[in-house]
This record gives sequence, C-alpha cells and structure tokens, in this order.
Amino acid sequence: MEKKQANRPILLIVIAVVFIIFLFMFLSQPEKGESNNSNEEQLAKLLSEIQSVGQVQVYFHYDQQSEQQFLSVTQQQKLSGVIIVAQGANNTDVKTMLKETVGHVLQIPSHRIQVVPMQIKGENK
Repeated sequence: MEKKQANRPILLIVIAVVFIIFLFMFLSQPEKGESNNSNEEQLAKLLSEIQSVGQVQVYFHYDQQSEQQFLSVTQQQKLSGVIIVAQGANNTDVKTMLKETVGHVLQIPSHRIQVVPMQIKGENK
C-alpha cells in the first residue's frame, strides 16, 4: 500500500512535465495565418512600388506535409504557388516582370506564378 502512495507524487510530476512540454510546443508555434499574411502583405507592398504596377494583392498557396517526430507530429508548409492580382497586369511587360521578379525572390518556377489584372472599382463586370 505504501508503494502505491509513494509512486503517486512521481506520477503526478511526470504528467505535469509532459503537459507543460506539450503546452510549450503548441504556444511556441506561430499562427499560420499571421506569418503568411505578413509575408504576402510585404511582397504586395514591394511589388506595388514598381513602376506601372499599381495596387497589388498577393496570395500564397502551400502544400502541407506531415512529418512524424519524437513525441509530436509537425506540419511543414512548402510554398507551391502564388497568385498576384495587380492593376498594371493588363500590360504584358508588367505581367512578365512581376512573374520573373516573384520567381527570383521566392525561388519558385514561373509556371507556379499566376498574374492577373485587378478589376478597377466601379468598372462593369
């Protein structure tokens, strides 16, 4: 009977340590939406500064890959494509320049980058 009571504090400590480790792992991971949006916004701001481009919106597409590690499963995101919506994308030179620039910056092939013209507010659909 005394052995069972002696093991209880040790078991409680082990459970508390495991709980703290899992809690730390989940709290230390950045929110997916936060980091992605800031990167998209930063790229959009940079691209909008290029001559003749105008206003820009950027969307990143990620492939998720699960990876089994000791005591956890991590989700790694691999950038697989980009959509760029820009006011100046009606001009083929601007469209080509945007594709090449984003391809070099993000190190992805140009066929994974889609550049489309932005609809001007008040324009008929």
